[in-house]
Amino acid sequence: MGPSTAALRASAQDDKSSTEHDDFVERAFAKSAEYLRDRYASIGGAAQFYTKLAGVSFEGRQDVIAGLPGGAPLELRRQPENEYDANAIAVYYGALQLGFIKKGIAKHIAPLIDEGERYNASVASITGGDEKHLGVNVFVERDVAAVLAARDRTHAAARTLWDATTGPEQTAGRIRAALIGDAVPHDAQRAVLERVESGKNTLALLGTGRGKSFCFQYVAATRALAANAKTLVVYPLRALANDQYHGLNQKLDPLGIRVYKANGSIGNDEREELFAALRDGSWDVVLATPEFLEFHCEAFSGPSAPQLLVVDEAHHLFESRHRPAYAHFRETIERLGRPQVLALTATADEAFRKIVDDLAIEAWVIDPTVRENLRVVDARGKNKEAYLADVLAEPGKAIVYTNSRTEATKIAQGLRKRLGNEVMFYHAGMPAHERHDTERFFREGALRVVVATSAFGEGIDLPDVRNVVLYHLNFDFAEFNQQAGRAGRDGAPAAVHLLYGEKDRNINDYLIDLDAPSLGTLRAIYRGLRGLARDGVLRMGNADLAATLDLDKVRDRTVAAALRIFGDSGLAETGEDDDGRYVRLLEVDGRVDMERNERFAEGQATRESFALFASMALTASAETLERIINRPIYPSRVQLLR
Repeated sequence: MGPSTAALRASAQDDKSSTEHDDFVERAFAKSAEYLRDRYASIGGAAQFYTKLAGVSFEGRQDVIAGLPGGAPLELRRQPENEYDANAIAVYYGALQLGFIKKGIAKHIAPLIDEGERYNASVASITGGDEKHLGVNVFVERDVAAVLAARDRTHAAARTLWDATTGPEQTAGRIRAALIGDAVPHDAQRAVLERVESGKNTLALLGTGRGKSFCFQYVAATRALAANAKTLVVYPLRALANDQYHGLNQKLDPLGIRVYKANGSIGNDEREELFAALRDGSWDVVLATPEFLEFHCEAFSGPSAPQLLVVDEAHHLFESRHRPAYAHFRETIERLGRPQVLALTATADEAFRKIVDDLAIEAWVIDPTVRENLRVVDARGKNKEAYLADVLAEPGKAIVYTNSRTEATKIAQGLRKRLGNEVMFYHAGMPAHERHDTERFFREGALRVVVATSAFGEGIDLPDVRNVVLYHLNFDFAEFNQQAGRAGRDGAPAAVHLLYGEKDRNINDYLIDLDAPSLGTLRAIYRGLRGLARDGVLRMGNADLAATLDLDKVRDRTVAAALRIFGDSGLAETGEDDDGRYVRLLEVDGRVDMERNERFAEGQATRESFALFASMALTASAETLERIINRPIYPSRVQLLR
């Protein structure tokens, strides 16, 4: 008897899936270099930009351009049906088409427009002296008001759908499914929710991988949908808040929950959107740093007053008490109007009493569960390439964490020579649909190894990861715990491999200095800008400024960070005019205290946190690090439930 029809269909489906997977991997690796060198990769986050139109010499457009007045309003129109480019964005002056947004830019902007983003455009200047060779420079600016209005309509529609089709129990069930799939909250999580729902200020002390985030995410979503209540979440570091944002937004946005991040690293466009939402209260969850909250506490008042304040990694109230934002945290809570508090941490031995006192904790849940299945393997100092080859030759899913997009790509390329199309890279420079496909194929098992940056984070909650390799040194304890804790969530044996070494400390110090310039570097940059300025103005891009200044540990991203800090402190302003981008140095009366600058303070916190983490991660025994990862740390004489 031959195979059944069902068996034949299953086999055909498997073949189709395998072909789809192989095609995806081949295509992604073929484009891997493009993802790394794309000069327009970050333009989707730009609040405004200048660009020269393409295609202006066709179809009699030169005649139209010759009569264009400066500043004339233009319209951007998507052309998804364009046979040459599905991302095409045509530019119109009234009913007359002038040309197209450059293909490289359109690739990043078109998906945003399709998702509801809106842009305003105008004529910046006409270039060229010959009427047959005229060009058009255009100024493009995000329409923040339109973006927020469209986002509000989308979220309102999602909420209406939920309200119309579900009762309280069904809504709660769908929220749980969105957050944790088919899993059921365990006893400690239910105990935390009971205390929060009763209105008590609560401390949840659960080990890594035991679902602390679910406790606040579930409450935030249910309260937002039921009563438009707002949840403010405070993370110790901006990098941690940014990493958590992507996974949280992916889960909650389909429910109609409006999520924002609030720290000094966000771009001008995001900042503008954030403060617009804060002014009228059109947000549900904000992920902030303590520095941002201290400097902008007044923004969280009136229609933006939070009903729930979540303090993640709450042990920093004790360990980082030297940071003014944590030292003043009790006063900050008063300024917020004393909202209900939920504190989350996996380690609170000495910090326990400080957390309870500063946050007025009334109840707590300590989950003593030890993840006995998790083993830490000390491979520090070993040959990384040879070690990886041995570990990944064994069956089972694995994640290899690296500190850069370039390294993630390079390592994946090397492993692919041994393991074939079971290997894929993952980083934030990849298009969203390719990241989504990587997650899907990894979840389904077609991909067995993913080499990733921290972008492969909070939204990737898989039970069956057998090996996690920390190829490079992490930047802080929270990132270390979270990445390591993604191994063995199904309770089966799993291993965390420490492959980083002393050399990585220097690399991380360098990377931190690039993005968070020290006080000495800021002074050197400012003196250099003063020397280069003519009548107080410079007309150079960040890369050119960095090359001209020729300072140690100063690159284009360092200059960008410094200019944001100078802008906050009233030392400089940046903008665009008909002649392009400018930096204007402002007159200042008296001394400017950089210590009171939100962005500078966040950078200092990143530097200090890494120094503390590195000293332990590089010297502590594997057994010590295993205890940090696989169990909660709490005072021995404190009752587990209160």
